[in-house]
Amino acid sequence: MENIRSVVMAIVGLAAVAFVTVFAFSVGLALVGVLAVLTVARVVAGKLNRAPVPVRTRDCRRKDGMRVWDDGKGKIIDL
Repeated sequence: MENIRSVVMAIVGLAAVAFVTVFAFSVGLALVGVLAVLTVARVVAGKLNRAPVPVRTRDCRRKDGMRVWDDGKGKIIDL
């Protein structure tokens, strides 16, 4: 009887360890899935919200010519 009880307790213990392992794995997998979805959503949202940046071309700067201004510490010359 003592031997059967030891075997049953060993089986229950192994089942508990297996249950905790599977539970921890599933929670970890769910967490990784949620983080992956959030990362993909952030990347897609960043690509959709690209605002155009105003840029002046070199030809436009050549028409304006040389720009000179004084910031109080000395003259700045922009060619």
